[in-house]
Amino acid sequence: MSMGDVLKDEDEERGLDALPRLYRPVMWALCMALVLFQLYTAGFGQLPPLSQRAVHVGFGLAIVFLGFVRFYGTSGGGYKFARIIDIIFAVLAVATTVYILTQEARITESFILTVRPVELVFGSILTVILLVAAWRTTGPALPVLAIVMLLYTMFGQYIPGTWGHPGFDFVYLIEHLYLGTEGIWGTVTGLSANLIAIFIIFGAFLMATGAAQTFMDMALIAAGRFPGGAAKVATVSSALFGMLNGAAVANVASTGAFTIPAMKRLGYKSKFAGAVEATASSGGQITPPIMGAGAFVMAELLSVPYLDIVYAAIIPAFLFYACVWMSIDVEARRENMRSFDEKDIPTKEEVLAPGRIGPLVITLGVLLTSMFSGNTPTLAAFYAICTNVGLYLLIGLFGGNDLKERFAKLQKAVVSAAFGITGILALLVTAQVALSLIGLTGSGIKLSETIVNIGDGQIFIGVVLSMLVALVLGMGMPTTAAYLLAAAVAAPALITLGIDPLIAHFVVFYSALLSALTPPVCTAVFTAAVIAKTDWWSVSIVSIRLALMKYVMPLFFVFRPAVLLEAGTVEIVWSLVMGLIASMLMAIGGGRFYRQRISLPVAIFLVAVGAVVAANQWWLDVAAILVLATVVITQRRAVWLDRKAQTE
Repeated sequence: MSMGDVLKDEDEERGLDALPRLYRPVMWALCMALVLFQLYTAGFGQLPPLSQRAVHVGFGLAIVFLGFVRFYGTSGGGYKFARIIDIIFAVLAVATTVYILTQEARITESFILTVRPVELVFGSILTVILLVAAWRTTGPALPVLAIVMLLYTMFGQYIPGTWGHPGFDFVYLIEHLYLGTEGIWGTVTGLSANLIAIFIIFGAFLMATGAAQTFMDMALIAAGRFPGGAAKVATVSSALFGMLNGAAVANVASTGAFTIPAMKRLGYKSKFAGAVEATASSGGQITPPIMGAGAFVMAELLSVPYLDIVYAAIIPAFLFYACVWMSIDVEARRENMRSFDEKDIPTKEEVLAPGRIGPLVITLGVLLTSMFSGNTPTLAAFYAICTNVGLYLLIGLFGGNDLKERFAKLQKAVVSAAFGITGILALLVTAQVALSLIGLTGSGIKLSETIVNIGDGQIFIGVVLSMLVALVLGMGMPTTAAYLLAAAVAAPALITLGIDPLIAHFVVFYSALLSALTPPVCTAVFTAAVIAKTDWWSVSIVSIRLALMKYVMPLFFVFRPAVLLEAGTVEIVWSLVMGLIASMLMAIGGGRFYRQRISLPVAIFLVAVGAVVAANQWWLDVAAILVLATVVITQRRAVWLDRKAQTE
């Protein structure tokens, strides 16, 4: 079976074909309206913030309730009742967001706002709708967290001691969430409406116009012949695509829909297939040259050029993917995973043909040139989309291809983009609700101060505790929101300890990213588990094992700043070499295998030795080299002796 066959055989769980025939025109109109709205505002100027976000949320929630049918099937006794409830929810979502549009001037211009009874009702309804939508699209973890924060906000006055607060009544809570600019309509919702949505659209059109297959084929050429070829192909393709969209969940949702079924069809376990995709996709935000919104925010907070962030991120991204690659190789050899047959791997001449690779290269060139010319990422993505679609249609017009078929693929891209946006929108807006309540009650700052003060001036303890702060704050939230909050409370503490601001912010940034893979609220894992049709906990455990280097990297930043290019050439090269050795030790220990199985105590020891390489002590470096050499030599010798004994 070729990769192309794997892609074509994908079993979609959502889309217009799964809907009753009567709903399809309505859903098509909603999808088209949402995508056109995002494209227009990206290219020709966004609406005022409240209007931009209200339209985005209104369209998105309507599509969630009318289009996501996999939760109760398409038949059965409860189906009609469920559809009626969905229609009511969709209508209420539109009504509550349209009301915001009509009241924007009053909300944004009034110094003192009197909450009207209808606003209490609408605000309560929209909050409930968001929780239901998030539950449907990502599971219960994030909605439960939001509900806990709602209860804590309303009843915190009954909690004694530091964690108590004066309390907020119901009217003020709804005013904060529904009529304020920090509640439902806050920064994270703005990122979804302004930046993330347009990059999801960009990814959907790239998929429809053949870029996905090109990425896959390039990954096949690079990795298809190795042990565990399908998993390595997924890693390479997710890294390539992750550089474009910079969002772990979006990357899993897009590339994972192809790579996870491919791995499963080749016999890989569901939990491993989901973990590979979740782990590889979580690297998009750290992979230059496009690192998502978080890197742009970091550049702004540090008042440094964006390219400085890009250069600093090169070695850490390389070491992360090196560890993932080595971990997959260990798993592949241990489980005898299949690689692709030679006949299934395309030739370089096929993939690099000008008519095929040219449009992709031009599209990416337009994107990068526009970004590095000073345009916003949103406008750059708009130009890239126009370039991609224009070239796709021109090649069809002058290349003798069927234009009707190409338009049909673009129509599917519109639906795919809309579902991609709405599948993440509910998550982001619900995360915004939780984030706003954390800020309102001061619980985030209390948590950060409590943890950081325990460090008592010790750099190592301060770094570890700051990592925990960023990880906890990042759970269930998009990277940028988690990074912003953690940077506000943890980065200053690190800087006070004498750590360079760039290093401090990279520590916080990477630590916030870990939440995509770390239980209990690991959004990238949730998405991958749904596609892999397995439980999310097992996917998360394997993901952590594959991404061990990512968990250690913040310590490298502090004690081996050469990995951020904060040193001379010799030290940079040596740190890169030691980073690769640490990656290999953790891959072997995590997989408990090199050429033969390794006992659990030895595996734990190998992981520990790999981790302490971050300490930047010469004797620990020498010890790590000797340990790795011992494992390699003894295991290879043992295998050689076994083979010799079998032949005699």
